[in-house]
Amino acid sequence: GITGLLPYYYQFVSPYIWGGCAWNSFNMLYYFAGFNGYLLLGHYLRNHDWSWSKTLSVCIPMFLAGYMVTFFGFRHMTALPQCTDEMLELFFTYNSLNVIMMTIPFFLIAKKVKVRSELIQHMLANLTVCGFGIYMIHYFFTGPGVVLMRNIGVPVPLQIPAAAVVAFGVSWLLVVFIRKISGKNAKYIVG
Repeated sequence: GITGLLPYYYQFVSPYIWGGCAWNSFNMLYYFAGFNGYLLLGHYLRNHDWSWSKTLSVCIPMFLAGYMVTFFGFRHMTALPQCTDEMLELFFTYNSLNVIMMTIPFFLIAKKVKVRSELIQHMLANLTVCGFGIYMIHYFFTGPGVVLMRNIGVPVPLQIPAAAVVAFGVSWLLVVFIRKISGKNAKYIVG
């Protein structure tokens, strides 16, 4: 949780803390932040179970708070004339507290869902196989997805979620196609 506040500390207080350098933005907390922190969080969430009512009573407000910080923080940054690329991405960097606040509810609720449909189970198994490839190529479709959402008149608060769905769908279809045409060699191309 503390490391989720570091991006804001660097931006608003000082970029130098605890021996920071160009290759290590988490400084002395390197092994407890970033993707390692998400692994620890995943382990914790996997091994702790709540009732549906407790899950929803915690997750819905947590997700909404994280979304509001992301939305209004991004709007604030884009309104600044001196906004840099780093400042622009500050409120949706993967290791910021507001993104963590949206990630935890997603996984806690997904953990509660029981899938009985064979079609959905097959799709989720395919998604698991294609996940790394989707991760590797999704960024090519995020910008065009946002442009598409703006051009078709999607309301501003929904543009990014809608563009994310489009980028995800296109990436998944492309990875499935690459896996089909490349056969056994797919693991070398798309993971």
